[in-house]
Amino acid sequence: MSSKSRSAPGAGHVGPLLSARCTGCGKTSEKRTNEIVGDTPTGSFQHVCHSCRSVTWWNVLRVLEEADSE
Repeated sequence: MSSKSRSAPGAGHVGPLLSARCTGCGKTSEKRTNEIVGDTPTGSFQHVCHSCRSVTWWNVLRVLEEADSE
């Protein structure tokens, strides 16, 4: 059964594009999120780390691209 309605974007698909570092393993990666604790340029957020194989805290290193204003 197919549906033409689309569900809302999931985690990692909305928000500003960030360069961030995993606090668990130190891996750096590009992530998207709207759920930043603190100021966007210096805050932290929870996201999946595939190296750690769990949800970890990530520290924002820099904002690469601002979120789309829709």
